[in-house]
Amino acid sequence: MEIYFEYPYYLIIVAVIVAAAISFFLYYQDKTFKDLEVWKKWTMTSLRFVFVLIILLLLLSPVIKTKGLIIQKPVIVVAQDNSSSLLLNKDSVFYQNQYKTNLDKLITALGDNYDVRYLQFSETTENDSLLNFSGKMSDVSSVFPEVVARYAGMNLGAVILATDGIYNKGINPIYSKNLDFPVYSIAMGDTVSQKDLVIDNLVHNKIAFLGNKFPLRIYISAEKCNEQKAKLTISRNDKIIYSSDIDIPKDGSINTIDIDLDADKLGVQKYDVKIEHLENEISYANNESVFVINVIDNRNKILLLANAPHPDNGAISFAIKDNPDFEIHTEFIADFNGSVTDYDLVVLHQLPSVHNNINSIISEIDKNSIPALFILGKATDLKNLNNLDKGLQINALSSNADDAQAFFNQDFVSFSLSFDEKEFFDGMYALKVVFGDYKTLADVKVLLYQKINGIKTDKPLIMFSEQNGVKTGFITGEGIWRWRIDDYRKNTSHDNYKMLINRVFQYMIVKKIQDKLLVESAQVFSENQNVVFTAEFYNEAYELVNGLGVKMSLVDNNDKEYNYFFGNQGDAYRLDIGRIPAGEYSYVVESDFDNKTYTAKGKIIVKSINIEALNTTANHIVLERLAEQTGGKVFYPHNMDEIPVSIKSNSEISSLAYEKEKLYTLTDLFFLFFLIIAFAGTEWSLRKYWGGY
Repeated sequence: MEIYFEYPYYLIIVAVIVAAAISFFLYYQDKTFKDLEVWKKWTMTSLRFVFVLIILLLLLSPVIKTKGLIIQKPVIVVAQDNSSSLLLNKDSVFYQNQYKTNLDKLITALGDNYDVRYLQFSETTENDSLLNFSGKMSDVSSVFPEVVARYAGMNLGAVILATDGIYNKGINPIYSKNLDFPVYSIAMGDTVSQKDLVIDNLVHNKIAFLGNKFPLRIYISAEKCNEQKAKLTISRNDKIIYSSDIDIPKDGSINTIDIDLDADKLGVQKYDVKIEHLENEISYANNESVFVINVIDNRNKILLLANAPHPDNGAISFAIKDNPDFEIHTEFIADFNGSVTDYDLVVLHQLPSVHNNINSIISEIDKNSIPALFILGKATDLKNLNNLDKGLQINALSSNADDAQAFFNQDFVSFSLSFDEKEFFDGMYALKVVFGDYKTLADVKVLLYQKINGIKTDKPLIMFSEQNGVKTGFITGEGIWRWRIDDYRKNTSHDNYKMLINRVFQYMIVKKIQDKLLVESAQVFSENQNVVFTAEFYNEAYELVNGLGVKMSLVDNNDKEYNYFFGNQGDAYRLDIGRIPAGEYSYVVESDFDNKTYTAKGKIIVKSINIEALNTTANHIVLERLAEQTGGKVFYPHNMDEIPVSIKSNSEISSLAYEKEKLYTLTDLFFLFFLIIAFAGTEWSLRKYWGGY
């Protein structure tokens, strides 16, 4: 222990002198004590000297530094697989009962010498202590980043990984990074394949058109099945619509079955695919599967009419190809002999051009009030375009093009993009635009402006005008295909780019809002997904209204009702009800406005997933590779009690001792207050007792 003072050390001498002077003059200059025995004077003088000195030293702000030894036990993380595949073997009763007791004993034994932390994992990693083997997926690789993140900077000794080695989500765990600790595995499950007939996968379209047929491909595998045939059935609403005897594949092989089904009913249709159960199969859960098709009646047809081949055309088609509301056809003007009247929106890429004025096509577009989107480029005939009087006039000042980046117009409210527009457009590749003067009508709506050489301008990059209820749009530069690449580079997906193109097209196609309360959601969810709804409410002027109370009643197959309330999200409303059991649900959304109640109805389907049942054979090779790479070891449930001994024998897993300094001021020592009171009180009592008062 060391003591430091914030003030010069010579003041300690001054404090001693002052304390001695106060004590001496009090008892040797005061006549009250002249006849008192010397030893009594010295006793009271000493008491006064001590507590006065303590007070004076405290005024010098003393700091005490102490050193202590801290012992940090090694952290042992027990990561237990909680996925359902662990019960799909002959030892399922053992894992449901005795194994849990053995695991508790292991954790208790380790707790004597180590800091034991427990985790469970299936599709995610969590702290839940309820081991019920109910996980729908196995993501073994997610355990290690979670361990590193949680216990970084601590004395991480080892990870005990209890699993069957089966993974159906994430990467192969042997490729995990930053494994600077040994992995001891408890190899669960059974590596011997059992008799099993499995529906491995179903391949189908997401949508189909009413009256058409849609293809379904079924992948079937088998292990140790002696039977030659099995019955396959496909049902909808508990009614069998297809039935056939199929050949059972040989061990380790996969058969494919192709079937065409009729799309004869509108809406979301759920189909149950089943293969008859064979005797003594290890699991019947994988003999069944479900798929969903959305059968629609019609789509908005879009004509992408191009002056010549260009990457923009493919990027635009890519963005909307999965949208069930749109059907896009790409044509080149030199080959086009159809009619624009067959389409709900016409996209004109670098048209009109010098060689193709398309006057007749423009006349048809205007005559039939078809919305048009012009995408300008180096081939665009600006003189012809200006003569169309569609809300944009461009006076070219040079044959050279400018590189224009996009910046978002914060005042644009015609539609939202549901992502951070500024972050998305910042850094996007520049489009090639005309170098010139741009003039627009006063009532045009600009989504994006041009930013040239880092300077924001008032020149539009994407804008819309409206005349007689018909919308016209302009993208004033070419090269929007690069935005698709930039989106993937920044976000590892094309979702934002797709949303931008889809929202532009949705806005261009004029459809009067029939319902004031609009509710949107995916129509199909998996049981491991959160079910999310969004809603919008429009007033008589078709303006968004927020701040309303929007509630929803959700009813399941058994007529059980659940009630929820939407939360505000800008001008819209959002409801996330989390994960719900598989089944079909109907919903009614209500909101009161202007003394009226508005409702919206719909249906969703939550699909069950049987990924865990597709592979029931344990993969202990993964565990052996992990042990080999990290210096760990593989154990089995029958000898898992040997793990503490093995860990103890690893000299690299040991406690850490380090010296820790602690600084605190004497004023933090509360006992000094009582010490001063004790000395002062004793002195006062003696003075009174010996006649000082």
